[in-house]
Amino acid sequence: MIPYSALRAFQKVVQLGSLKAAAESLHVTESAISHQLKKLEQCTDTQLLYKEGRGLKVTKKGRALADRISAPFSDIDYAYEDIKQQRESNLNIYCIPSLINDWLMPRLLTFNQSVPDMSVSLKYLQSMPAHIDEHSICIKSIEVNGTQRYPFEVLMNGETIPVCSPLYLAQRGPINTHQCLTQQTLLHDQNTNSWNDWLTRLGLEHKQQTQQIFEDFYLLKFAAMAAQGVALCPINLIQNELAEGTLVQLFQEQGNIGRKYVIEHNHRPSPATQLLLQYLLKDERVTGIDSVK
Repeated sequence: MIPYSALRAFQKVVQLGSLKAAAESLHVTESAISHQLKKLEQCTDTQLLYKEGRGLKVTKKGRALADRISAPFSDIDYAYEDIKQQRESNLNIYCIPSLINDWLMPRLLTFNQSVPDMSVSLKYLQSMPAHIDEHSICIKSIEVNGTQRYPFEVLMNGETIPVCSPLYLAQRGPINTHQCLTQQTLLHDQNTNSWNDWLTRLGLEHKQQTQQIFEDFYLLKFAAMAAQGVALCPINLIQNELAEGTLVQLFQEQGNIGRKYVIEHNHRPSPATQLLLQYLLKDERVTGIDSVK
């Protein structure tokens, strides 16, 4: 017999990261969760978790199991919530911070005015569940060459260009050559990969040892505007700053080649979700890639 309760407990521990959080989510005690984990490891004759300090870590086999059972349990959660809350008219939008203010909000305002009886919940991308149900969409950036689990619609290109503020140039002097750029303070969005790829393609190496890494694009952009360094920013998201002169493009070479901003959705979106997609995709400039069927 399949130990469904034990699998559920394990899935929640991996999803939420602790026994306490899993116990609170399932409305049971931590000892009950611990008992279910031991039962599952006995049934599978496999170590799925191990202690590291005060926390729990997932083994390689445990991660593989968690990945496979995550979507089915998410489906069960959503099926239950649909019946419980009758969410047919409720929509969920999970969006990266960089597109919320200037891109999403104006379109969402138009949608709310046109469809006032539709409830919309807007959340940050990191709150997105493992499964995108028929009432939800996810607005994010992807590498189009990669494999995508869900259908998606392309909003715009996500390629970046090196920029800085005029004040930074006034303080540091002109940046006329690629070699000069390698001696500047480079600003990073989440990690150093974008700049590393950009420099590698040009056969360059960054001379500065210190790194400034920001959690999202907005922090990165404002840091660049505050003359903290040079940033790789998406061309389509800094048009106003370039036009106003608060940011200056340094070179033509682009970074993050192949990146797109997209809307992911369920393979069978609800009628309400389809209506929301129509409003969000209206008058978009870049539609060069068809949806995944």
